[in-house]
Amino acid sequence: MKTFLKYILLALFSSFLLSCSHKVQLKENEVLLGEQDFKGNTKIHSEELATLIPLNQRPNNKPLNVPWIQFTPRVWFYNFGLNQFNASKQNQKLAKFQSQLKSYPEEFTANSKTERLKQRFRRKVRKAEENLASENSWLWRNIGEPQAITSSAKAESTSQILEKYLKDRGYKDAKVSYTMDKPLGTDMTKLTYKVKEGIGYVVDTVFYEVLDPKLDSLIFAHENEQLIKAGDLFDIQKVEAEKTRIELLAKQKGYYNFLNQFIVHEAINANYSEEEFYAKKHGNLRFTILNPPNADSHKSYSIKEVVFKGFDPYAVNILNKADTISVNEVKYITLNSGIPEKILDKKVISRPGTIYNIDEVSETQRQIGLLNQFSFASSQINPLNSEEVSLEYFAPQLQKYSISTGPGLNHVYNGSSGFLGFGVPVTLTARNLIKKLEIFEASGRVFREGQPSPLGTTDVRGSWEIGTNVSMTFPNITIFGQDIERLRLKNPRTQLGAGFNYSEPFWGNRLNFKLNSNYRWQPTKFTTVFLSLLDANLINTNYNLNDEAGLSFYNSLLEQQALGNNLKTTFDPQFVSSFNATHVYNDQNLQEPYASSKFLRVFVESGGTLLNLSKNKDQINFIEKLLPLRQDFNSPDTVRKYFRFVKINVDYRRYINLAPSASLAYRINVGVANPYGNKSLPYEKNFFIGGSNSVRAWSPRALGVGSALPDTASGNIIPQTGDILLEGSIEVRKKVARFFGDIQLAAFVDFGNIWKWYQIETEAKKDKANFDFNRFYKEFAVGTGFGLRYDLSYFQFRFDWGIKVMDPSRDEGERFVLDEFTLKRNSSYGLNFNLGIGYPF
Repeated sequence: MKTFLKYILLALFSSFLLSCSHKVQLKENEVLLGEQDFKGNTKIHSEELATLIPLNQRPNNKPLNVPWIQFTPRVWFYNFGLNQFNASKQNQKLAKFQSQLKSYPEEFTANSKTERLKQRFRRKVRKAEENLASENSWLWRNIGEPQAITSSAKAESTSQILEKYLKDRGYKDAKVSYTMDKPLGTDMTKLTYKVKEGIGYVVDTVFYEVLDPKLDSLIFAHENEQLIKAGDLFDIQKVEAEKTRIELLAKQKGYYNFLNQFIVHEAINANYSEEEFYAKKHGNLRFTILNPPNADSHKSYSIKEVVFKGFDPYAVNILNKADTISVNEVKYITLNSGIPEKILDKKVISRPGTIYNIDEVSETQRQIGLLNQFSFASSQINPLNSEEVSLEYFAPQLQKYSISTGPGLNHVYNGSSGFLGFGVPVTLTARNLIKKLEIFEASGRVFREGQPSPLGTTDVRGSWEIGTNVSMTFPNITIFGQDIERLRLKNPRTQLGAGFNYSEPFWGNRLNFKLNSNYRWQPTKFTTVFLSLLDANLINTNYNLNDEAGLSFYNSLLEQQALGNNLKTTFDPQFVSSFNATHVYNDQNLQEPYASSKFLRVFVESGGTLLNLSKNKDQINFIEKLLPLRQDFNSPDTVRKYFRFVKINVDYRRYINLAPSASLAYRINVGVANPYGNKSLPYEKNFFIGGSNSVRAWSPRALGVGSALPDTASGNIIPQTGDILLEGSIEVRKKVARFFGDIQLAAFVDFGNIWKWYQIETEAKKDKANFDFNRFYKEFAVGTGFGLRYDLSYFQFRFDWGIKVMDPSRDEGERFVLDEFTLKRNSSYGLNFNLGIGYPF
């Protein structure tokens, strides 16, 4: 039966391939392009040269990227569309859409529904015409691509493009030729571009000739900022960057209409000899700054007036009544009285009487955009005379209220039974509700969801979960009612929040209250600071010890506690309060995933600190009176826990560019927490290790503690918690193909472990789980492996397979386990699969 099924699948697959074949009609001197390569280039990467190839001259996408294996599914899709295309049916559709479009008047109508329908039929007509022109449908054209074709003439043209690019980069003697070869037994051609870069031409000195004396003084004052210097190649990219720098510098000092077209560059030498320049392969670079036609200087302008319009003048009837208020000589014109001009004025940098500065204009637009109160922010400059301009900002307000909702479903299946859960989350957003340019958000959810029943059973039961959160975010940081002015342009945020959540797991019920106040600002372009002066969570847990399932669950937590695992703190009634701060430096550009960059995150937290000032360090009396625990459900030893701890975590990452589509990344992550209160951390404050963003040869939170064996329940490893964390990773990433998105391969090595701050006196963990300088370096877990990534730019799927190399839970001398690797399923030393979203670090 299995053999018969294989033949059926093979037949179906073969018929699909045949239906995807299409005979390409080649013109004279044209050939099918199968491969493309570059030979001889040593200074300029092949990936960089490949971007210069015109799109219609590039080989087809091959996900496997194996030479001479023409696995080109996009060509198959395109050919399938060609074979299935029916011109007669498409003409009928075109005639139908044209007829429907003609039933509406050609001139503009005031009816929005009519205009939408006209646009809809115009799009359908245009799509049908494109289908007929290409003899293929829109779907198959977009998910597929036509067979790549080239010719000697096209290859010669591309060679000239490559040669010019190399000369522009400073290799003036560069030559590019090409060869075309057909491997035996194939009809595909391999096109190889042969590159001879030659010696780079070097800049001896850089100097400027400026006909405008004031502009000359300005450029000379900023000479140390130049982007091309002596010793560099005559690289046109750097030359253009230097022109842009000079243009921006001028626009920062009032020359609002200065353009880099006034800047002329040339390579010269003392004898003004071009032959000498090419013979010696070096010379001087001169920038000449010309004056405007029929003028002896460039004009520098000051700002006479600044106007802020809280609407789009091109979309709104300006005859509507508008309010005008002046604050610090800036006019604010709005269509309602809701905008707090005095708060908004702190984000407007441009002032009347100052020199025009393009940076101030750009920064003002950025500050207005960061408020999230306006749909966009733009500006317009109007010259008033030869010395003054008027500056206008336009920023239409967003809708005051918005609501988002959508039914949620959750299905839990556990062996023999299942439960389909449902719920309704609703989020209300209100802007500028109390006239402080604040954003108010309130969300609520009511869910009836499925939850697994106690261990050892296969039942799934329904459970209610109800929750709500409210928050208010202000665009400033206020201390004792006064704004910190030094932070007003540093994207400051103050957020106050509160919430509660109620749930009914099988072992009882749980109620969680939380309060928080968070501050955030950006001191520099790459630096962000987070500060939380209040982060409080109160959890009321009622274990239903009158029920067999609740009692069994509670006893299992006691068993784990006796073994040294504080999993019980996850469920116990507790009050956790802390204040914390985070400093983040990140100069990574998400648009350039392979570029060199750095990331540093420093996090410090102090929990339960105020308890140190109290006589009773085990509880806060007014909380116990305000929200007492129900004693009818709780056993005598289940009382609310209070925690005191300090914690610090430093995470450093470095990304090093190896090639245009390859990089090396490494990470060091160190964390220390001292639970000096009851020698236990709140569960979520612990360190964990293992999983898709950690040591990937181990399952999530399954590694540790120290050299002790991990804790288990019903034969399964439960989360391992630690007070001290040391981990690191090194990974090489390489783009290998493109199929709608980038396909990347990665190879990695991970290492690390977690330890307890205090000694655990159980036999299984004594002198194994605690951190000890004499042995910790022997207890690092090490894993290696490989990964596959599918990067869609806005979303990345990551598949990693980890292999254990060093297992610290084994006896010394037996911890190297790479030789025990196996491909058998469910093996402790087999491949550990991790599915993730985004990069691991």
